[in-house]
Amino acid sequence: MTLAVVGLVLAAVLVWPGQVPGGLRRSGPAALTSRVPAWVPWRRSGDGRVQDLESLAGVADLLAMALRSGATPVAAVEVVSREAPRAWRGVLAEVRDELAAGGAAGAVWRRHAAHRPELGAVAGAWALSEDLGVALAPSMTTSAQVLRARVQARRRLEASTAGARATMRMLTLLPLVGLLAGFAFGLTPWEVYGHSVVTLTCAVVGLVLTAVGWLVCRWVLARAVAPKEHP
Repeated sequence: MTLAVVGLVLAAVLVWPGQVPGGLRRSGPAALTSRVPAWVPWRRSGDGRVQDLESLAGVADLLAMALRSGATPVAAVEVVSREAPRAWRGVLAEVRDELAAGGAAGAVWRRHAAHRPELGAVAGAWALSEDLGVALAPSMTTSAQVLRARVQARRRLEASTAGARATMRMLTLLPLVGLLAGFAFGLTPWEVYGHSVVTLTCAVVGLVLTAVGWLVCRWVLARAVAPKEHP
């Protein structure tokens, strides 16, 4: 039975909701050169994606600054790519090569945006500039503002669901209080739950219901925070 208890604790740790990220970081070269922590892959959709949005906003700001200073798009992309985070260096390198060859870089942005949705704002702004002749520097500035607005919205969303996640953690750990009480009286988990078929069955059913509860709660939270499209 001790293995079942350990399994419950490990399951709670594995599905432990991530912490709400801290305040917004500075944009600019200092922010771009900071490395993104090595988060667990399945948590990439949370804090990791927020950091990608934030770093991409910094890239768009630097592009706008370089363009306003009189640099050509090729030179601007070349300069920014040296300071950009690793996540965006490959995209910037392809954009630079396409511009150097005289092609349309908007198609490169859109191709990558199909796999990295956070690139959609920059891809749309660049394509708009190429198709309609809109000034590229203001378009990049607007893209940076849009990306930072998404960061703030995502963080507000994380904060609004913090209470529900805390409740999930508390209800998951609450059954362990019984085990701690048993330890206080010198009883092992097997002596608490394994002395009869009924108690052992209740313990197994409790583990199953806990797992089901986590799945249902995570599904409800995912539905609650999912973006909605309004006609």
